[in-house]
Amino acid sequence: MMRRKSSPVPRRDAYSFLEVLISLVILFGGILGILAYFPNALKANDRAVGLSEAALLAQRKAEEIRRDADRGRLVIRQIQALTVPTAPIAFPENPALAYRFCGVSLLDPIDDPGDPRDDRGVARVIVQYAEGYRPGGRILYELRFDE
Repeated sequence: MMRRKSSPVPRRDAYSFLEVLISLVILFGGILGILAYFPNALKANDRAVGLSEAALLAQRKAEEIRRDADRGRLVIRQIQALTVPTAPIAFPENPALAYRFCGVSLLDPIDDPGDPRDDRGVARVIVQYAEGYRPGGRILYELRFDE
């Protein structure tokens, strides 16, 4: 009897190594993609925290003005009459933020008839970064408040 030669079985080592290499490239590409968005997510989180704190501090300051207002509401009327904002004052709770008062919107100084947010003669608390923290005093939040 003659023995038949069996055909050699192809080795899968080379294919396995290539598959693992491609898998690793895909995995690292995904990780690098996620890491690229991480700094943006941190910046967005910082901005959200800053806006939340600015809104809370502005509300507190407006309530303080309302609470301490005299019967004639003289302080609120003086704020409403301001066309130039007061000098910034740092918050004791957070020295990185400062507040100002004005009767004109600093975010939108042009009075559009259809937009009540930029009306003149409305008391506003404006929260911005303190000069010592971030020079330039970028405005974070502007809160209108009435008597």
